[in-house]
Parts: sequence; structure tokens; C-alpha cells
Amino acid sequence: MIPIRYNLRSVVERRATSLMTILGVALVAMIFVLLFGFIGGLQRTLLNAGGAENWIVTRRAAPDETSSYIPHEQMDILRVRPEIAQGSGGAPLMSPEIFAGVNISRNKRVKEFALLRGVTPIAYQVHRNMRLIEGHWPARGNGEWVIGQKLRARNPSLAPGTNYHFGRRNWNIVGIFADNDSARESEIWTDSEDLRVNFQNRDQGTNSIHVVLKPASGDAFQQALKSDGRLPLDAITETDYYLAQAKVVNQLRSLGLIVALALGIGAVFGGMNTMYTAVARRQREIGVLRAVGFSRRDILGSFVIESAILGIAGGVVGIVLASIVARATGLNSRLMNVGITYFSYHASLAAIFAGLIAATVIGVIGGLMPAWRAARVGVIESLRGI
Repeated sequence: MIPIRYNLRSVVERRATSLMTILGVALVAMIFVLLFGFIGGLQRTLLNAGGAENWIVTRRAAPDETSSYIPHEQMDILRVRPEIAQGSGGAPLMSPEIFAGVNISRNKRVKEFALLRGVTPIAYQVHRNMRLIEGHWPARGNGEWVIGQKLRARNPSLAPGTNYHFGRRNWNIVGIFADNDSARESEIWTDSEDLRVNFQNRDQGTNSIHVVLKPASGDAFQQALKSDGRLPLDAITETDYYLAQAKVVNQLRSLGLIVALALGIGAVFGGMNTMYTAVARRQREIGVLRAVGFSRRDILGSFVIESAILGIAGGVVGIVLASIVARATGLNSRLMNVGITYFSYHASLAAIFAGLIAATVIGVIGGLMPAWRAARVGVIESLRGI
């Protein structure tokens, strides 16, 4: 096998062409890192909303909890299920929750909606990562809101102490909450009874129910819902529910990969051109290597390794460029949104590895045909000019 230092020396000697190839590959690697950073940030925000033992109960076949409806009598049947854990006061950890959409824009010409979630006090025990960072939780009868910290960051007008008109009344913003960087930080929370009164809705039903189950009782709980004809309900873990809601992540990933693929094809041809040039200039070297006993397979492997080195170097440069771009544009601290969910860019290890792997693959693919050409160079014709 030809020593790798031979390939490293060759890359250094061809500084100009090597640099152009590395920069071309680096551009693709940078896009991969940024793309997977966006995807990772959104996915993390959605999945952080799921608790380990938390389940969501909805009407059977409902696409999501906001379009579900569960009558009050079904809630009473569900309340006594033995699989549901109990809170500190002995009450079942079962949080019925209702929803409304609210236009939070102060500009009448622009509409920007947020999800308004109506809950009872038990909700703050069910959602165990919820914590106040300012103010207090809503008190029933006072028409009070608490704002998720991400929503507050994007909308400075939603500050504690201010009023907001919604429906039939003015609401007082009394606090800001955090929830482990989850999608719930993009919401507004209020008392469910106040929300019903606002819409003059006397129905005591709910859209969904979040429950905390006892350990290892999930399968029994699901089976109980299926076998009880009084409960046409579905139960799913919060993690699986938010994973299903993250389908938009796959769509965004597909669109980004199409762009990255187009650039990757260009980078492959750039690397191929560089390696073909290297083969043409080094035919005598190839002849010498063959003459001293290296096989065609050794030559093939050496040129593929050299091309991979260019790809890996491009990947490293691309990762550095992605970090520079993220810092220069403020991606690390800027909140973005998909629909009503706010999230931050997150350059995880998966994003970094995606950029590095993409760059290496581009390097190897770009070097295969030139390497094959190098391996086919005849010993006599390559040594003829020496």
C-alpha cells in the first residue's frame, strides 16, 4: 500500500487546484451543517415537549389535540382508571386542556397567531418541566395569561403588566414561563374556565387530556381504552405525539437536501476535474510506483484516498464556515418559526457529522473515475519520457 504521506504531499504541492476543490466541497458541507442545524433545532423543540410517562388522550382518529373533543362524561370515566398516577394531594394527574387561536399582532393589517391553552391548576403538576421565570400562574376568574418565553422574546408587547383584548374582555398578562425549551414555550396559557366564559361556552368537555401514567402501565391503559365501548378515545405518548407533529421537519429536510444535492453534484465534478489533472501530471510518478512493485489496486486506492483527503479537508472547512456564518448572522440566538412554533438553530453533533460525511462522500465519488484512469496507466508508456 502506498503511504498516505505521499498523498498529503501531493495535495500540498497542488495548492491552487486543491484549495479550489476544498472550497467547493466546503460550501456543500456548510449547507449540510446549517440545514441539519435548523432541522435539529425544530425537532428538539418539538420533542422536548414530551414527558417520559406523559400521555395524550384525544378523540379516536383525531389528527391532533386541537381538533379533538372529549365529552365531560368520558372524562369522569377516565378519571378513575387505575393506570393514572396521583399527585401530591391524591388527585389523579390528569389535565383536561382546551385551545383557541389568538391574533397577537398589534398591527390590524398583519395577523400573527399563537396557541392559547386553557388549563386547570393540576396542569402544572402534569407538565413537570413548567416553571415560572417571572410573575405568577393565572388565577381563575381574573382573566390572566402567562406567556411562553419564546413567544415573549419574539413579541416584546406581550410583557407582564400589560393588557390584551381578546374575545369579549381584556386579559392581563401576569407572568412568563419556561418549559425545557419545548414547543409549549411558543404558547399562551390561561385558566380553562375563564376561556370558556370568554366564549360563553358552558360545555364542560375538553379538547384533549394529558395524563401521567404509572410506570409500565401504558399498554394496559391503551388496551382499556380500546375495550371500553364508552371511551372512543386514543392514547399516545407525548413523545410519539410530537414526533408525529414533526412531519414538517421531514419536508424541510427534503427541500434542503435537494439544494444540497445540486451543489454536491457540482462539487463532485470539481473534485473529478482536480483528480484528472493530477493523473495527467503524474503519469511518470505512477510509472515509477508500478515499476517498484505497487499494483494497480494500490494505485487505485491511493488516488481514492487522496480524493477523500480533499473531501475531509473540505468538510472541516465547511464546519468552520457554518460556525462563522451562524455567529455572524446571529443564528445561535435568533428565534425562527414554523407556523406557530418558535425554535432556535442548534448545530448538534449530528449536524456536524452530516456535513463531514457529505464532504467525504463527495470526495470519494469525485475521485473514483480518475483513480480508475490512474490504475490503467501502462508502465512502459508512463516511463517513456524519463
